[in-house]
Amino acid sequence: MAKDELENLDYAKYIFGDDKYGQFMGNPAVGFHAIVFGLPKGGKSIWSMQFADYLANHFGNVLYIASEEGFKGTIKQKITEWTTNRDKLKFGNFTGYDEIKNNINGYDFVFIDSLDFAKISVEEMEELKALNPNTSFITVKQVTKDGKFRGSQEYAHNCDIIVEIIDGIANQKGRYNPAAQMEVFTKEEVQQ
Repeated sequence: MAKDELENLDYAKYIFGDDKYGQFMGNPAVGFHAIVFGLPKGGKSIWSMQFADYLANHFGNVLYIASEEGFKGTIKQKITEWTTNRDKLKFGNFTGYDEIKNNINGYDFVFIDSLDFAKISVEEMEELKALNPNTSFITVKQVTKDGKFRGSQEYAHNCDIIVEIIDGIANQKGRYNPAAQMEVFTKEEVQQ
């Protein structure tokens, strides 16, 4: 392809615009993959829940797979406190590659919290993306005591956006926007 053709090439993307997610991560391509990681109790699941709610409110059908937390009181509390969408945001309690693969059809966005608990390998994650090219995946990774990814670094190399949560601050590095930060534990003001 010629240089001019590449420069004028357009791709399907989500226009987050100038809101807080647009400022945080730009306008990602349809089918993007983001990884969220950080030390325990830092806000990974809450940030992911907020982002899932945002996507459901603005862009399509979202499946949040709570494989690590399951359907316990803590997930109910997070849903009540951090989400507003009751139509396009659905929840699953799936673990394992086959169960997840068989239950994600028809969703624009799939959150897997966490890849480690669901035991999804790098190869299986790549296969999920290949089988669902128009689905964007947001996956949570556990970390070691020193804050590094648990398992293979290939997860980070194969994704488009990396979100590290440190003490309630989400730090983004990715393909669609320069590095940026946002607070996790703040709520949007509801306009009347």
